[in-house]
Amino acid sequence: MEQMLFILIAVAVVVGLFYLAKLLPSQAEYRGRRGEQRVFSILKQLPDEYYIWNDIVIQRNGYSVQIDHVVISPYGIFVIETKNYTGWIYGNDTSDQWTKNIYGYRYHFGNPVKQNYSHVKALANLFCMSENSFIPIVVFLHGADLRCNTQSTVIYAGQLLDEIYSHHLQVMTLADVQRLAAILDTATVETEDTRKEHLNKVYESIDRKNYQIYNGICPKCGGQLVERRGRYGYFLGCTKYPRCKFTTPI
Repeated sequence: MEQMLFILIAVAVVVGLFYLAKLLPSQAEYRGRRGEQRVFSILKQLPDEYYIWNDIVIQRNGYSVQIDHVVISPYGIFVIETKNYTGWIYGNDTSDQWTKNIYGYRYHFGNPVKQNYSHVKALANLFCMSENSFIPIVVFLHGADLRCNTQSTVIYAGQLLDEIYSHHLQVMTLADVQRLAAILDTATVETEDTRKEHLNKVYESIDRKNYQIYNGICPKCGGQLVERRGRYGYFLGCTKYPRCKFTTPI
């Protein structure tokens, strides 16, 4: 009887720890939030004519998008993706994944340029505006050594204000800025349940994509993945290239 009671208590403890781990943020999530707060503290130095949003989830037509930072000003709409990584950062505009190399250990993460472009598309649909009206920026925190090959704006946090101030031609009136700000406020959802739902969908999408890659299936077009060798080492590429340009590091 005592042995059975001990087993039941042990099972309850394990289950409790499992659900506690689900509720608590991971180290990566903690680093991400800390990085977003550091960038937000930089953005707060902007004058009052710049309207700033930090870590928001917007919902429209049944889908949700989480965006690190949005700045609406008379000089443009800045959409900012923050990455708090340490080490050498490799990547380009078209690859699906980038690589972080620290002390010889390689870690792959989603292409932040493409990730931020999806945020631009969501905001363009929300505001009924052309994607050309937006200024996407990817910001890396101190500790990253950028060695990426990209035509997009990928910069260090210390360069962020200068980059924003470099766009000094007025493209909108203050009334336009306030109208867009009101639309974004209406579409922004701040509840914890919505944020968890969005993260769950993201994780499900990542799991589905990794499963396809593991089985040699291109997650972009359904073609076959084959091993190839490039400038930065071996990678998997789609056999339907150049129609499909999906690649992922090995």
